[in-house]
Amino acid sequence: MKETKIASRYAKALFDFALEQKVPEQVKNDMDLIVSVCSNNKDFKLMLTSPLIYSEKKEAIIAEIFGKHIQEMTLQFLIIITRKRREAFIEGIARQFIELYKEYKNITTAELTTARELGSELREKVIAELKAQTKGEIELIEEIKEELIGGFVLSYKDYQYDASIKKQIKKLRREFDTNLYIRGF
Repeated sequence: MKETKIASRYAKALFDFALEQKVPEQVKNDMDLIVSVCSNNKDFKLMLTSPLIYSEKKEAIIAEIFGKHIQEMTLQFLIIITRKRREAFIEGIARQFIELYKEYKNITTAELTTARELGSELREKVIAELKAQTKGEIELIEEIKEELIGGFVLSYKDYQYDASIKKQIKKLRREFDTNLYIRGF
């Protein structure tokens, strides 16, 4: 809980500053890169959380990795975070910033899980229906899970619609387990 609160406060400050400087899209792209590096590079993440590495060394590493790829404002923000000994929260701050950006741009992230890949026509229908529901833009994340057998599971915001064959089979199993049939012979 503490990490989320810290990350959201720093992300809000950065987002407000990015809006003030009229560069929220560029900073969002920088945050996407930071999340990608943190997610794909375990050593980088360990370096950020290591108490054995001095802040100056961490600053140099961050500047070397991101210096040519992100805006100067974002780089200075990362250096300030490191000087304040909050570098362990960099990934969380980046994720929170992305959420703030999506909220600002009215973009809803929806996850669609299917048993096999959708065709483009059906994908467009799903996106159109979600746009009508949310009255905003849709970022659709598709995942394929063969164990669903058929159908789909759609999740966005606090909603989840499960129309999978797997769920229907589970429901039938529960109904058979509570069979009220009484043999009369």
